[in-house]
This record gives sequence, C-alpha cells and structure tokens, in this order.
Amino acid sequence: MSKDVKDYINIIGSRLGKAFAIDSFGTEEELEFWALSAEHMSRKQNPTFQNIITWIDLLYQAPVHFVYKLEKEHLILIKRQLISENLLPDKSGGGKPGKVDAQRTQFIQDFENQMQNLEKKRQWDEDFKEHGVSAHTIGNCEHIPLYKKTGEFWGIYVIGPNIKSPENMVPKFSIVSRLLSSWLIKLDEQEKESQKEYQDKVHGLVGELGIGALNTTGISELLLLYIINSLQAKSGAVVEYKNGAPVLIASNSLDEQYLKALLGLSGEKMYDLAENDFSLSEAGKEIVNKLDVEPLFLPYISEEVKGFIWINRTERNEAKDSSPVLNDISEIVAKLFEFRDVNKSFSDDLLDAFYKMLRAIEAKREKTKYHSPRMIAFVEMFGMLFGLDNNEMEIIKTTAKLHDIGYVGAAGISSLASIGSELAHPIAGATMISNLPVHNDIIEGIRTHHEWVNGKGTPNEIRGEDIPWTGKIISVYEFVVDFFESNPEVAPEKEEEMLEKLKSSLIERADVQFDMVLIPTVIQQLTMLGWSGCAQLGVE
Repeated sequence: MSKDVKDYINIIGSRLGKAFAIDSFGTEEELEFWALSAEHMSRKQNPTFQNIITWIDLLYQAPVHFVYKLEKEHLILIKRQLISENLLPDKSGGGKPGKVDAQRTQFIQDFENQMQNLEKKRQWDEDFKEHGVSAHTIGNCEHIPLYKKTGEFWGIYVIGPNIKSPENMVPKFSIVSRLLSSWLIKLDEQEKESQKEYQDKVHGLVGELGIGALNTTGISELLLLYIINSLQAKSGAVVEYKNGAPVLIASNSLDEQYLKALLGLSGEKMYDLAENDFSLSEAGKEIVNKLDVEPLFLPYISEEVKGFIWINRTERNEAKDSSPVLNDISEIVAKLFEFRDVNKSFSDDLLDAFYKMLRAIEAKREKTKYHSPRMIAFVEMFGMLFGLDNNEMEIIKTTAKLHDIGYVGAAGISSLASIGSELAHPIAGATMISNLPVHNDIIEGIRTHHEWVNGKGTPNEIRGEDIPWTGKIISVYEFVVDFFESNPEVAPEKEEEMLEKLKSSLIERADVQFDMVLIPTVIQQLTMLGWSGCAQLGVE
C-alpha cells in the first residue's frame, strides 16, 4: 500500500473515529475496514448485501454470512451466503495435488449440504440482543445484533462457523452494529419496495388479459341457470365439441342416464354435426321420447369453437324459445370459450418465457445448471410410482417446472440474484402466475414448496394438511436434487454410501420437514435408480 493511500485512509479513519468517539486505529487491516466503511457512508446509494459481506469479511474471513430478522416471536432467515474460498483456503504443498483437490472439493460440497440445513425459523432469545456467540446447525457462530433507529431490536447478522472477531475490535462493535443495522434495514426496505414494484408490473402484464384466470365453468353455470329459470325448465347442460368428442362444461339437475346419452357414453349419439351445424340424430330422438322431455337445442358455433346448450323442459313455449336473449347467450358462450383459448395460449407463451429466463439464471452456476429439468424428471417418475392420474401428473410436472419461477422476479430486483440466494421466491413466483389460467394446486405448490410439515418452514410457517400435496412433493425433491447437485463427483466405491446417507436424511426429516407418506416412494425411487441413475436423471 502506497504512502499516499495510507495517509488518505488515516485521514478518513481519524474523521470516522472522532465521529464515533473511538480510539485511533491500529492495524492496516482495521484501517482498510474503516476506510471502506467511510466509502459506503459517503455514497448516496445503499451498499448491496454483497458489498456488506465484503466489508465485514475484512474482519473475519468467514465462510458463512447470514441474516435473521425478527418477526413476531421468531427469527426468520432472510439472507445467506457461502464464501467457499474462506471455508478451506487453498494451501500449496503436502500430499498429491489430485488427491488434495478432490478432498477439498468434497469438503466444500459436504459443507454446502450443511448450509441447506440452516434453520429458516428459530426461537427468539434474549441473548441475541448482545454481541456474542450462538449455536447453529453449521456450528458455533458469532452474531451481531441489529437495531432500528428507535432502539427496537430488528435481527442479527451471523458470521461463522467457529471464528472470532479481532480482540481490538470488540470495544468498537457497537459501531459495527449501528452501521450494519442502518445498511441491512434500508436494504430490506428497498428490496421489499422493488419486489412490490416488480409484482405490480407482473400484475399489469397479465391484467391486459382482462379477467385473468377466467372461470369458464362458473360463467357457463351462471348462464345455464338463467336459461333454466327463465324457461321454467327441469335441467340442462353446456357441452363443447372438442377433438371430435363432446366435453361437459356445466350441468344442472341432469340425471346420470341423460348425461351419459348426451356425452355419447351410452353407445348412441344423440346428435349429428354436419357442415358446422348440430341436429338431433335418430337415436337422439328415440332417447328424448323415452325420457319424456321437450328439449331445447341451442348450438353455438364459431370459427374456433363448437358446441351446444341443452335444456330439458316439460313443455314447449314458442314465445320464450324465440327470445333473442337465447341467441345472445349462445353467442356469448362461443366468445367465452374463444377468449379462454386465447387466454390459455398467451399464458402458455408467457410461462415458457418465464421458464427460459429461469433456466438462464440457473445456468449461471454449475451446481444449478440442470436444476429444473432434474426436478421435472424426478417428480414424473415419482408420479408413476405413487399412482398419480394423468391430470395430477400434469399438475405436479408443471409445478416442478415453475417452482422456482420467483427467481425471475428476484432477478428483476437485483442482478446478483441466483438460485439459493433469494428466500422470498415462493411468494414472488405464486404472485407472478396467480392471475393466469393455471391450476390452483400449481400456484399453491409454488407458494409452499419451502414449508415444513412441523410449521417451521417459510414463508408462511404453515403445517401439515395446510400444505397442498404439490408443495409437499416439490419440497422433498428440492432436498433430493440439491443433495445430488452438491455432490457432483462421487467415486464409484462411495456411491452406495452416499445414497444411504441421503435415504437416512429423508427418514430423519419425515414428519418434521417432509410428509412421511411420501418418503417410502421416494426411497423406492432412489433404490431403483441407484446413485448414478439419480445423478443423470433430467440432465440434458
């Protein structure tokens, strides 16, 4: 360091010291620490979390930095960062280079696994009000209390594991705490505001569709009931003709025998479709005579959709049957289904665009390069083993595909966003697609895939049966896929041992983090595939 730079730092440090009434600085490292403090304080822009880590790490050279925020009576994990070069510094000499590198890589991978076990929610303790040491799942760590300007406790900044702050800094930690508090609280407020702005933009985008996730069935039922009541009819149905077959959209008071006949499930077709026109078939006329009803047949036909409204009456009423309102309703039903199809097409395109953006974020890190494809492949195989039906299979595969879509929102907040760095992504993801025509189980699966069955997950701390089936399945496979991602290179002779380690971890977490009903099937799947099969599943 040149004399000019040293003089500059001493001047800055001296001014800062006078401002906080502290003693003159001693070591060169400490001078650098306070000089960087002054630099951040002089800027209008608040330091990023990465800036803060770089600053505080001048004191500690610690591998793990994380932040807990007090919410109600619990501390909630809101940020975490691993600095692998601080975990196991690369030392030259001693041992064979290849063996040393392999051991170092394995050690880092094992520690990354432990990082995933950091408690996302922990009980508040009075000891956190003071600078000190606290026990965490990764080991003993030093924590620095964070306070609002009002003096109210806000949270803790944690550094570790098994490190200690420089002794000459201990008397000055009230200053460090004040700086950290100011920066982190402001950063949290800025990120909340940025996230809200981003979500507003997303709502604005999908809002262009008008009513978003259109309730086609509900609107059809409403129109059907209007016709039934206005004609004093007995029952009715709205049927759409798709891919050469009738599909029931809505029905009211229609008995099972009639419904089967109407949908062609009894072996006889009730109507013919020719040249874009519906008419009762001969078989249909016989069925109507047997059932002793006077049907009203209201076709709706456009270039894109075809179908009919079927009303069962006790008697004809020419005046009511010729009402122009009935024609209007037929036209509205056709437009309703056209809108639904356009809405669905746009939604599919938008979700594909979101997925491509997510995959670009995943590709930034070697660890997460195949994260979403792996999730999709794992849950698809699980679905077959567990016995999910076709509809459930599509729902869980789509949930797996979109479960981390909230990181696209995080990227809109910060260019530093990456997989594993943004703990609020479940809510962001669910919000982003909540106004699209997507099954609610998918939306709620995205929202809850980091919840624990014992209520200690995030973001809403819900438990047990309050977590939807999609969220429970994705939660298990997030853990499974992360385990394989954190252990990319396992020697053949170690594969069985590592697989057993994963199985044991799943069993330990059953009825704590995961629904125990799922665990036997997950273990069956892991056993069938073996380590190498699991490691390759979903890899492009």
